[in-house]
Amino acid sequence: MEDPPVQGLVVRGWRSDSSGGHDRRSRETSMSGTRSAIWRTALLAATGVAALAAVACGGDEAEPKPAATVTAAATQSNAAVPTAAAAVKVGYAFPDKLVTTAWVAENAAKPNVVLLDLRKKEDYDAGHIAGASWINTADLSTTDKNGVKGQIAPADKVAAALSAVGAKPDSTIVLYDASNNLISARTLWVFEVYGHKDVRIMDGTWTLWRSEGKPVTKDAAKRTATQYAFTAAPNEGIIANFDEIVKAVGDPSKVVCDARTPEEYAGRDVRSKNGGHVPGALNVNYTLANNKDGKFLPAEDLRKLYNDAGVKASDSQTVYTYCQTGVRAAHSWFVLKYLVGYKNVENYDGSWEEWGNKDGAKIETSR
Repeated sequence: MEDPPVQGLVVRGWRSDSSGGHDRRSRETSMSGTRSAIWRTALLAATGVAALAAVACGGDEAEPKPAATVTAAATQSNAAVPTAAAAVKVGYAFPDKLVTTAWVAENAAKPNVVLLDLRKKEDYDAGHIAGASWINTADLSTTDKNGVKGQIAPADKVAAALSAVGAKPDSTIVLYDASNNLISARTLWVFEVYGHKDVRIMDGTWTLWRSEGKPVTKDAAKRTATQYAFTAAPNEGIIANFDEIVKAVGDPSKVVCDARTPEEYAGRDVRSKNGGHVPGALNVNYTLANNKDGKFLPAEDLRKLYNDAGVKASDSQTVYTYCQTGVRAAHSWFVLKYLVGYKNVENYDGSWEEWGNKDGAKIETSR
């Protein structure tokens, strides 16, 4: 589990021309958040073989207070579920991925909308948005056989979690948390890796909903369980493994973005066997992407935030995000892919939990 992140600075890194000395693993044998591992889990799910997972890191991610403000502050996906036009006004590349609190108030009761509360169970029980179901995000993560914590759970386990809340492949799934959409972004990424088409985030989180005085209930949502099953191959275009990051070091067509705090990046805050960062990685603390009220910054401000740190990418380049266990990195992945609009963005699921504990992995520090 990643410790609660704090507000930090943007730090520019330098890119190394050498990736020698790394412990390279083949795509076929890599087990820590690798594409091949996910494909195997999907096959197991298809044949009905249960793959039980243990402790989750993303779901247990501590919920920090909203970050301080750092700058000044559509179309329809289907007839039953309109898109909030407010998102278009701030210039996001894919405004449909965000909905407003007003949109949720209007649409949460529609049968094709599955509203999920990602907070702790006791918080859900104390009060939640009417129609919201609680989902245990611990069920969406696992520890792999090499001991790397916080990895994406097998497809069948994720499908079981969606079945329990009555989701179907054509459902519009809307997520909210109380932590700058940190857990929502990770959960959206998990669902999209396995192929759910329509997943959105409530911008502003539970904190904004409460501050606006919108209604709250303690009544649990009543939804009939389904038999959800993923039928397509996992989306390999949004998840990265160790070998890909090794190859990205020194490659001008690749950009590595560290979503952790400056202290972690520098190697002063050590949460694995070794501290520091991937050589050449550029540091943008994920908390900087949100306003004080929990909403995402406008696209222009987000683009400036990342561009000023050197995180720029053309359509021919790939951006890799990482943190400690791929949770904060999923937040940065969401911002860069759907709000800023970079074409190729991948979340390194193993992140520093793997890299910082791996013998032979090259590391830079700036102590």
